[in-house]
Amino acid sequence: MECGFLCNFAEMIVYNTTYHVDCDISGDFLDWLRDHYLPCALESGQVSNPRLMRLMGHNEGGACLALQLEASTLGELQRWNQAVGKPLHEEMTSRFGTKVAGFATFMENIDL
Repeated sequence: MECGFLCNFAEMIVYNTTYHVDCDISGDFLDWLRDHYLPCALESGQVSNPRLMRLMGHNEGGACLALQLEASTLGELQRWNQAVGKPLHEEMTSRFGTKVAGFATFMENIDL
């Protein structure tokens, strides 16, 4: 159950994917994100404002990264995820196998 006072306050939806990347392919993965994933992800215009961050204190055998994209509505993000996000995830899995693991979350931006 969601808190009623939080309903309908989101102006932007954030798609956050947190990755754990093995050290031996971290450079290759970053190149793939920059050169392939992001251009493909942004091409439709459904998502924008990419941000990539490194999680601090999580370095066991690799790097932990968080990639964030924004969409104007949850429906728009769900359509993007079905048409673009899932195929890109399949490409990533095919290319890097178990050397990259990740999970995605959909978040609402709430103004303070």
